This record gives sequence, C-alpha cells and structure tokens, in this order.
Amino acid sequence: MRTILHWTLLASLLGCPGNDKGGADSGTDTAAHQNNGVGDDTVQATMMVINLMDGSGMPGVTIESPAGLTEITDGEGTASLPIDANGTFQFFLRNDGAIDYLVFGPTGSEDFIYLSLLITESMLTMVDDLLGTAQEDGTGTLVVIIDYDDHQPVVGASAAIGADHGDSWIMTAGTPTFGDTVLEGGKGIVVFPNTTPGETSVTVGPPDGVTCSAFPGGGQMPNPPVLMNHVTIVTFHCRS
Repeated sequence: MRTILHWTLLASLLGCPGNDKGGADSGTDTAAHQNNGVGDDTVQATMMVINLMDGSGMPGVTIESPAGLTEITDGEGTASLPIDANGTFQFFLRNDGAIDYLVFGPTGSEDFIYLSLLITESMLTMVDDLLGTAQEDGTGTLVVIIDYDDHQPVVGASAAIGADHGDSWIMTAGTPTFGDTVLEGGKGIVVFPNTTPGETSVTVGPPDGVTCSAFPGGGQMPNPPVLMNHVTIVTFHCRS
C-alpha cells in the first residue's frame, strides 16, 4: 500500500502548473523525431521512481536523460531533468540490485511528472517462483502502465504488444497472476516478459466509456524499443 508521505508529495507535485497533462484529450503528434539532445524548446521532466511492491519512493536511483544528463533521485524517489519538447524520450534508470530500465514515451509540450516502477532482481525472482516461469537470456521485458489521470488503475483495461513474448502477468491483491487485463484491487500494469528485442507496437483496450492515450504527450504510443536484459516502461493515461 502506498505510503501517506508518498501520496502527499505526489499531490503537491500534481498541483503545480503544467502537470495535469497528457490525458486522452491531448492532440500532440507522437510521430515526431527521437530526441538525442536538449535544444531551445524544452520541458521539465520529473521522474518519480516507486517500488512496485509497496508504492514507496526509491532514493538513490540514477536517471539518465536523452541528452546524457544524469540526476539521482532524492529521498522521495524524484529527480527532474530538462528534455526536448515535442518528440520522444528515453530515460535510462539504474540502481544497485535492480534491472536496468528504459522509460519511453512521447514528450509533448508541457512539463510533466512520470511515475515509473522499479523492480529489483529479488522481486523478479519472487514473481518467477510464484508463477513457475523463468527469464530467458537475450530477451527483454515490456511493462505497460495503464492509469487514470489521478494515477488510479484502469480496471478492465487490457494491453497487447506486437512482438513475441512470454505469458503476460498482472498484479492483483499484491500477488502476480497471468493475464493482460487490469483487475479490481490490482495495480494498473501489464508485464510482458521474455519479449523479443527490437521496436514493437503497444496498444491498450480500455473499458466501455473510457479513452486512453500515450503519456505524457498524448495520441498514439510510438513504438518503444525492447532491449536485452532491460525493462522498458510505457504509460497510458485514461479518462472517463
């Protein structure tokens, strides 16, 4: 269960101007160029790294921006970096005892806060033990986060990807279980382990009366890269 301190910090960050962006009504063109540096037209990206199991912020995580700038998350798991606007971004996250992460998405034209999960090696071992699965060498993992703008999970939303992968799993009542649809009482994530490396499409099927778009820039999700021995994270935000 997320700590009160974590949610208090998140609420204060979300109250800042420009941070309630990237929902389903956004019209940003997500087919723009891949960013490799920071130019004159920039936005401020605040990464909030949280522990998958208890929702607490994770300090000491190294975050590298598309321009090669690095910051270390503070005591609440947050760090801010400038990145080019109106393109796509790739943030690399590294931490002792955790798998290397790639956080991907369309940037848009507004400052944003991005909640990113971090799974440690021990957590992944626990999941494999519970599900009777194993990580295959030479593959990657793709995590699809599906939340409402207030970061509550979108119950009934499903995810699919275009690449070959192992059996997808979700978190419900604190326990991993096979599936590709967010369940009541679970977290808004769908995990695709043992995914073939390379770029792949990602689509989300929302429940009736709900629309979802790529976060934070809006529109369709560009094809994210899946890297060997990495976890790639993409996020969709939804609205009723």
